[in-house]
Amino acid sequence: MRIGIIGAGISGIVAAHMLTKTGHSVVLFEKSTDLGGVWALGYPGVKLQNTGQHYRISDIPWSTPPDLHPTSAQIREYINQAVEQMRLDIRSGHEVTAMEEQAEGWRLKYRNDEGEKEEDFDFVVVAIGQYTEGKHKPDFPGQSSFSGEIITERDVNDLDVFNNKNIAVVGFGKSAVDMATFATQRAKSVHHVFRTPRWLIPFYIFGIHYAHLMFCRMTTTLIPSWAQPNCFERFLHEKLQFLIRANWNFIAFIIRLHCRFYGIGKTDNAKAGLSKVIPEHYIVGDFRSAAAMAPEFYYQNIADEKIVPHHSELDCFVENGLKLKDGNLIECNQVVLSVGSESPQFPFFPEKYRSMLEAENDGVQLYRHLIHPDIPNVAFAGFNHGFMHVPAAEVGMLWLSAYLAGDLQLPSKEHMRQSIRQVLEWKRANINYEPSRSCAVNNRFQQYIDIMLKELGLSPYRKMPNVFAEIFSQYGAEDYRDLLAEYKKIRENSSSPRQVLELDT
Repeated sequence: MRIGIIGAGISGIVAAHMLTKTGHSVVLFEKSTDLGGVWALGYPGVKLQNTGQHYRISDIPWSTPPDLHPTSAQIREYINQAVEQMRLDIRSGHEVTAMEEQAEGWRLKYRNDEGEKEEDFDFVVVAIGQYTEGKHKPDFPGQSSFSGEIITERDVNDLDVFNNKNIAVVGFGKSAVDMATFATQRAKSVHHVFRTPRWLIPFYIFGIHYAHLMFCRMTTTLIPSWAQPNCFERFLHEKLQFLIRANWNFIAFIIRLHCRFYGIGKTDNAKAGLSKVIPEHYIVGDFRSAAAMAPEFYYQNIADEKIVPHHSELDCFVENGLKLKDGNLIECNQVVLSVGSESPQFPFFPEKYRSMLEAENDGVQLYRHLIHPDIPNVAFAGFNHGFMHVPAAEVGMLWLSAYLAGDLQLPSKEHMRQSIRQVLEWKRANINYEPSRSCAVNNRFQQYIDIMLKELGLSPYRKMPNVFAEIFSQYGAEDYRDLLAEYKKIRENSSSPRQVLELDT
């Protein structure tokens, strides 16, 4: 097929790479002149929360070893080098403005420096990402009377913007705790305002890097999910839920202990501040796309009273600062609203399809996090976002290739709609809200990838026959390097299409 891909961030590039390897002719359209999607928009100092071995294309290693947690610049360099190696047809500075449905396929209309143009494709993959929309910037009472500056993290192009300011950071996601931490080195004062404290996972707990725990089957098997890929995990989560909950309550206890450790020998104010940033709710609810690691000096800065936390809501702006709903007044001359991204928008789709995709406030609902049963000849890349994002995107595109080749038979549209509803209801009952809640597999990456591989007839147990490694070793991109070769070998000996599993994911 001739396939058009909208978006040349990491997901679009992964999609193009896999679809090209499976025999399709692919063109990527990127409205920016820079590749990398959200990484081209990142604020100074931002780093990947997981490690380089988890965030790379399976058959394209890093040419230069990055930091343990690669910087935005290192990720963009890797993407550019990978693109050169792949020899993809990428049209930078080409903004897709409309999609017109054809008898078979789509006509993409786009604009570039030369004006308005259009091309026809058999199939379209949408890879615009879930974080590239504008940052959420709500209006608050009294905002016009504020004499200082109101920004989001997307406006921070240089950390010197914090120099000698009295700053209030609003929010509790990754960008908010990053902004508060970065500002302490430059600002006169830093206040951190949040309605609900979230669980922040320390990079190291008692000297052990978190990746040793969060990327091995020993841990991922214990994560509650909308679907479990095998009978053992289903039994565990259906019959032994008390053990699952006890495990995560113990993890929460360890994180609380880690946090309170910073208060040893500190003032009562410091200890009270640390207490404010420790959540009381069940930790699993924060296993979502917005789950954040604790910046290296965040807790230390609170203990040293360089960051003053406020567990309250912003009530209104006043001329010289913020008034909180608990009655406190924060004097500041710069406010960073770090309260999340907007839900993904699809302005180039025909209205009847756009309304389907934007109907829910927590993101687009998709079957297998890849396709919409009522939108023909379209798939989505990167909306199966998770802690193992790149391998999940690769597996998703291999699954799509199998479907396009007729090797995978999908159920009826109504069956797919029901599956989507099941996942939606589970997420809303078990995962705390975020605008992209429905566009992600987050910590459930292992369950998702396992199910998708089983549908393709591939073994999800990539480290076998070494049982010890399978259970206790970290999974990484390298473990999924040979999937395409394995799949081709299987299909050589089979002529009938495979049926999808009776699992919702």
